Amino acid sequence: MNETMRSRLRSIPVFAAVREAEFSERDLPDNPLPVIADWIFAAHAAGAPEPHAMSLCTVGPSGVPSSRVLIVKDLDDDRVYFATPADSRKGLEIGANPHVSAHFYWPAVGRQVRIVGTAAGLGRAASQADFAERGRHSRLAAHLHRPGSPAERAGVLAEFERLDTVHPDEVPCPPGWTLYAITPTEVEFWEASADRVHHRVVYRRQDTAWRHELLWP
Repeated sequence: MNETMRSRLRSIPVFAAVREAEFSERDLPDNPLPVIADWIFAAHAAGAPEPHAMSLCTVGPSGVPSSRVLIVKDLDDDRVYFATPADSRKGLEIGANPHVSAHFYWPAVGRQVRIVGTAAGLGRAASQADFAERGRHSRLAAHLHRPGSPAERAGVLAEFERLDTVHPDEVPCPPGWTLYAITPTEVEFWEASADRVHHRVVYRRQDTAWRHELLWP
């Protein structure tokens, strides 16, 4: 072990600005999804950048997981939504194995949320509606998704400029663009404590109802 690196890492402050616990499991609602939304907006109010950024973990055919950070497009009482090409790595892995996990972390407020569930595409109409709401650059960039590897970065930028010229007004929705929804079966809320006695509450879906309980730190 590199002792110099170990010392440097251990010298970084952890939970230095964390606040006192602000939620009680006794006050939580029956459904955890609205709480996720509340925590996203609370993090936004506290100045956390892109608080709706979420890591998504999928599993490949060989059982090897892969993860990436993406932006949550919507959230309601039942599901969490994101969009990606169906032939992207995550899209292909969801197609073969719908079981996923997701994670939000907001260091500014010392909170995180862990989600376990299944993901599924929502069909062409919903995907087109999602695509139409994206910014122009985002819509153009969606057309850069393709198999293989570019020879160099300059070629990627040149192709983006070409697409901008080819589509001066409307940008068509790519055939594979897909809006996905995660239906959670488990949601854990975690709030940091400077003394490491962290506050954890987990919800688990049982048939059509949710049950929640306190966990040890």
